[in-house]
Amino acid sequence: MLRRSSIVLLIIAFLPALAMGGQLSGELGYLSMAKGNLQGSAQMAIQGIMMERLGADGTEEMVVTQLVTDELGGMHVRFQQKLNGLEVVGGDMVMHVHADGAIYGLNGDFAKGARAAISPKVAPEAAFSALGKANRQRVGSYDLVYVLRAGNPILSWRTTVEYVDAQGPQRDIVFMDALTGKVAARHPQFHYARSLETQDCNQKTKNCSTVSTSSNAINTGDLAIDSAHNYAIATYDYYWNEHGRDSIDDAGMTLISRVHYDRNYNNAFWDGTQMTYGDGDGTTFVPLSQDADVVAHELTHGVTERSSGLIYQNESGALNEAWSDIFGALVDRQEGATGADIWLLGEDIYTPAIPGDGLRDMAFPSSVGDYDCYPDRYTGTSDNGGVHWNSGIANLAFVLLVEGGNHPDSNGSCANNPGPTNGIGFAAAAQIFYNANVACLTSGSNFAAARYCTADVFGGAHAAAVHAAWDAVEVPNDPPPPPPEPIEIFDGQAVNGVSLDTGVTQDYFLNGIVAGDSVTCSTSCNNGDADLYLRFGQAAETNPNSNNNECGSYSANSNESCTTGAASGNDTLWAAVQAYSGFSNLSLTCTVSGGNGSCDPAGSPCGNCCNGCSGGKPSSRVCL
Repeated sequence: MLRRSSIVLLIIAFLPALAMGGQLSGELGYLSMAKGNLQGSAQMAIQGIMMERLGADGTEEMVVTQLVTDELGGMHVRFQQKLNGLEVVGGDMVMHVHADGAIYGLNGDFAKGARAAISPKVAPEAAFSALGKANRQRVGSYDLVYVLRAGNPILSWRTTVEYVDAQGPQRDIVFMDALTGKVAARHPQFHYARSLETQDCNQKTKNCSTVSTSSNAINTGDLAIDSAHNYAIATYDYYWNEHGRDSIDDAGMTLISRVHYDRNYNNAFWDGTQMTYGDGDGTTFVPLSQDADVVAHELTHGVTERSSGLIYQNESGALNEAWSDIFGALVDRQEGATGADIWLLGEDIYTPAIPGDGLRDMAFPSSVGDYDCYPDRYTGTSDNGGVHWNSGIANLAFVLLVEGGNHPDSNGSCANNPGPTNGIGFAAAAQIFYNANVACLTSGSNFAAARYCTADVFGGAHAAAVHAAWDAVEVPNDPPPPPPEPIEIFDGQAVNGVSLDTGVTQDYFLNGIVAGDSVTCSTSCNNGDADLYLRFGQAAETNPNSNNNECGSYSANSNESCTTGAASGNDTLWAAVQAYSGFSNLSLTCTVSGGNGSCDPAGSPCGNCCNGCSGGKPSSRVCL
């Protein structure tokens, strides 16, 4: 039997002081729905699907982590991927099963084992020393994992880094590439409300003392404390009454809130275990705990963390923020907000001298500077890749799903959307979006995946209305785009103006290589981080540990160069340029050098080897 959790609040003793990237649908097999067989049957089924539909080679492993039953008796099985016994961070999938055991959908991200390096080349201490002391006040223990980047599993050292920046305390999980020593990924763990101004910290931010552990409303006379406590109860009650969820983790987790954090602190954040609220400076903010939607927003970050696990970056981070905005609005409505106030976030605590404004306007995001049309979304690196700014896209889709109507910006790029949409009301829309978070979205889900989960998996009788809401903000209903087609290049002729987003690889090929020829390829660019790999006969592998490439160059910038050994016969050179981080206006040149008319003797290091080279890593190859 589920139990109601206790709610604990803490206050500061001294006041001043977040591939496949898509989905499969159709007839995908059957599961045994018997309780004793379900988990094993699911693991057998997904292994078969991976082999038949996703190009797996049998080394990939999917482990069942959660089973969720929906209102119709269907099952949603969440998996976590492993490779070589190591966790694949971002490699999680959800299988969708009808009540009769028929598998009808699979979504999430998957890494092929063939792309995975096995042995680290860089020690963890050496990798993390590159971060510098200013960027890491404390580093936890190291563990070896794979982190997924654009479908590629990057063997990485993982640790937790804590530091303080202009926004306040931060805690990031950082992944350092175990082959090159570069930063492979950084996953922020503190989920902040938007901050317009942050004042200096003048006193301690620790040593909190307990005010109340009551599960009932309190009235201490301190409005900031009472609001944090009572709105935490309201958030708990919403999730319990509307979705049958017992607290953040659905297992009675104690809701801890810290109030009066620092002096003039214009922010609130969820840090993975507790809530923290600043008192504001009285001009930009009053105490941030005094608005139900702010409290519910931050606590919903905890729900997401223990459900879909949406990574707090880029599109998945914008969905993380949007789901917090959406359920913040629903709790605010429960607590008495009506009309336009339902869709304003932070209207009770933001700029007290200016009535009627808020941090975000879910019904008209562009009115406060947020994006509300997918083609116009922010794609830079600020704001963790636009997690707050792009949340308006999903926010507006939800508002249109609830209320119906047209996109509010008649002059924007979504002005020609198909609207009007048909509203289905608060209860139905909320249940669809809740189910999507709990039983469909995965850690790396993008907006297209959110559309799939809300419309195709949980839309039911309202699927057409859900699709129409996403159409209104022009979120695509298409599979991920295919990789770029290979491009032919020519001896000594530069290819200019190459631009790639992070994780994308562009293949090039150079024909006419003859026995004894070697090729030198170089890239030149003053931004981003491009890596270069060369191989004869087949597309180069974007893996520094490859035994098949002729050579690779993968410094921390975009100026790379490497030279092949001598070709053993007439062949084609393949060059792969990978954006380890996005770059623009790169130049690539490949130049052929003919053989010197004599062959290097067998056993000598690969150079002008007319009969080819032996296998093994480039540094250890010898002439045949």
